[in-house]
Amino acid sequence: MEEIKWNIQLNEQQEKTRQENIAFCLHDAFVLNFLKENGLNESFVKEHSAKLKQWAENKAICAKCQGLDHCQFDHGKTFEIMIDDGFLTQVYSKCRYLKEEEEKSQYLKNYRLFHGNNDMKLRDFSMLDIKRSDSKELLEVSKLLMQSEHERKGIYLHGKPGIGKTFLMNCMANLYVKKGKTVAFVNSATLISDLKNGFGVSGMAETTLNVLKNCDVLFLDDIGGESISAWSRDEILMPLLNERMEKNKKTYFTSNYSFNELEEHFSIDSRGNVDRIKANRLMERIKAVSAEKNLKGVNRRL
Repeated sequence: MEEIKWNIQLNEQQEKTRQENIAFCLHDAFVLNFLKENGLNESFVKEHSAKLKQWAENKAICAKCQGLDHCQFDHGKTFEIMIDDGFLTQVYSKCRYLKEEEEKSQYLKNYRLFHGNNDMKLRDFSMLDIKRSDSKELLEVSKLLMQSEHERKGIYLHGKPGIGKTFLMNCMANLYVKKGKTVAFVNSATLISDLKNGFGVSGMAETTLNVLKNCDVLFLDDIGGESISAWSRDEILMPLLNERMEKNKKTYFTSNYSFNELEEHFSIDSRGNVDRIKANRLMERIKAVSAEKNLKGVNRRL
């Protein structure tokens, strides 16, 4: 079949624009690299100068972009060019920020229950402030937490308020979800309050407890910070931790109390009733699923 040749006459302004496009492309790093990768020469540029310039300008904008919130195109969607059977073809693609966002949304689905804001789901051990006076302690505990991934027990991390316990556990929880584990990260006081308020809603409490009992990894943040009652101790925490113990499910805790202090705390309910036997039984479950570690440091909230 005889090749069809188009002979389109350009007016003076159009020809001027074409020459400017060609000159731009022959000095643009993106275009020159594309030509080199595909074994193309200057004649190709002359045939496709407008499309090449548009692509190169878009690439330059994307290279300087600081995130999806600053995107000048269709929220992370732009176009690339490729040679397909000798023809220059445009293909729409996702930028690096959109790909990262989609990857995050995929692994964040592994959170079965989460008490906190979205920023907490992005925390990582690499974000630790090594300039802090207690940075050595934080790094040591971070190492211990990461090593615990390969141990039978989780970690019971206790210490004064505001020193970074929750931050470190956020980092550990995010590590697990990125590796495909199902995780629940819950604040103990919020959990007890939600369960108490949810018993009037059909199936709500049962569904929540089933999630906590069966997820791969459970994080109970600030245990001991909840209002203690015989109900929360014996009907919620005890069966939850007993089942996780029997199923060898990894469980982590943060608390302002040491093991001994928490047992004393659980022995007296909000009405002043004392039951050291049941407090001891609960602590046996906590000790069975976690190893105690004291975190020392300065209060970051002050």
